[in-house]
Amino acid sequence: MSEDVVSNGLVDDRYVKALRLVEEFQSQVGALLRQFEAQMMQAQPELFEQGETARLRQSENPGSGLANHRINHSLSGPAAPDGVDLNVHLYWMPPAEYNRTDIDGALRAFGYKLKGADTGIDESVAEQTRAGEWELEMAPNPYDSNTVFYRHVSSKAEIMDAMTVLVDHFETFGDAYHMESQS
Repeated sequence: MSEDVVSNGLVDDRYVKALRLVEEFQSQVGALLRQFEAQMMQAQPELFEQGETARLRQSENPGSGLANHRINHSLSGPAAPDGVDLNVHLYWMPPAEYNRTDIDGALRAFGYKLKGADTGIDESVAEQTRAGEWELEMAPNPYDSNTVFYRHVSSKAEIMDAMTVLVDHFETFGDAYHMESQS
């Protein structure tokens, strides 16, 4: 252990300030994800039981990636297929995992996926997204087999813009995931 690291951590309470900064950042990101989750539920109300809340999870050491903040919300409404969760997230990933050589540092993917959904539906939605005028990126998700729809973000303003586009996307294409659409 370097003496400089210890000494610098003690100067002006830098270590304690860093801990508080992390706590505040996680709280703010969590609030944004809760807002995103609520808007996604409003965009496709038939997929969700109203009044349900899901747990926010945050990890600085996920099994894959660099860090993540996410909410997995079970689809349990009248049109919901079994075993599918809406996942809203901010993933911190090595850019190469998303085939993004244009990004230095970490890819900050603010987005959503439907975990456990039929991958054929994901592929169809991805094709329609590419054919449209959507300012979204798509990638295979490193945590499972579903497609992630996301935008790389660098500020709160970009997160808010991404949230608007992603909610509109889910409102437009979410019907494809309805149970009766899969029959």
